[in-house]
Amino acid sequence: MRQIRIFRIFLAILFFVATVAYLFIGPQVHPMAVVSKKAQIILSAGTTAIGAILTWLVITFIFGRIYCSTVCPIGTLSDLFIRIRRRIPALDKKFSYRKQTRLPIHILMIYAICLLAGAVAVPYIIEPWNIMRNIASAINPSAIEATWINLGLGIGTGITAGIVSFVMIAAYSLLRGREFCTHICPLGTAMGLLYEHNIYHIEIDRDKCVYCGKCEENCKSSCIKTVSAYVDNSRCIRCFDCLAVCPEEAIRFQPNRNRPATPLFRKSKQPQP
Repeated sequence: MRQIRIFRIFLAILFFVATVAYLFIGPQVHPMAVVSKKAQIILSAGTTAIGAILTWLVITFIFGRIYCSTVCPIGTLSDLFIRIRRRIPALDKKFSYRKQTRLPIHILMIYAICLLAGAVAVPYIIEPWNIMRNIASAINPSAIEATWINLGLGIGTGITAGIVSFVMIAAYSLLRGREFCTHICPLGTAMGLLYEHNIYHIEIDRDKCVYCGKCEENCKSSCIKTVSAYVDNSRCIRCFDCLAVCPEEAIRFQPNRNRPATPLFRKSKQPQP
């Protein structure tokens, strides 16, 4: 189970480096740089991104929000800030479970309405790939020049949006972990709505769990509640950090929901006549 986290980190680094090369230098730098864009979920791109959208829809149905921890450049950027957080004593605090709010649904609704209405300026500000493009524009204005000029807003709008987004992501990551991904990003919220239909889930085996709390303390999405052996798979970004720190291998990424293995516990759950 621990090897899956190593593979996930390898993919995240690979795609992030390719994305940075594509946006800061140009698509001609390497063929992998172009692949990094083609692999993104960009709903505002319409039919030109339909292949990637359908592919990720299938992958999400199977594995859950694995896009958020591997291919999404903003997710990897958040992870980089979280690593910085762990080196700052004043900020290096353990994570803990937090209840979900209605804010992500409201942002998703606004995002969807803007897409349907053709108000693409909002998606260009809030979609992960476009956020990364706006951030890159502070160094390489050509990364967004055509987009914002075509909207009649000017390149300054994109650069300003990039600077604001960068500061916001840094603040969220340093103070709240992956909360930007679980509360603000509309794509993450949309993928999270499919969690009941995912084939693979993160599950805690109550018969093995010793309730040490390590999985909850290391959960960047704050979606694990140790005391009740609960994982909110709608917010889980599949970083697999919890799998790596569990001393009993009681938390697993598996294709089925857990069933109580202890006979006494199973009996107590049976309905009364």
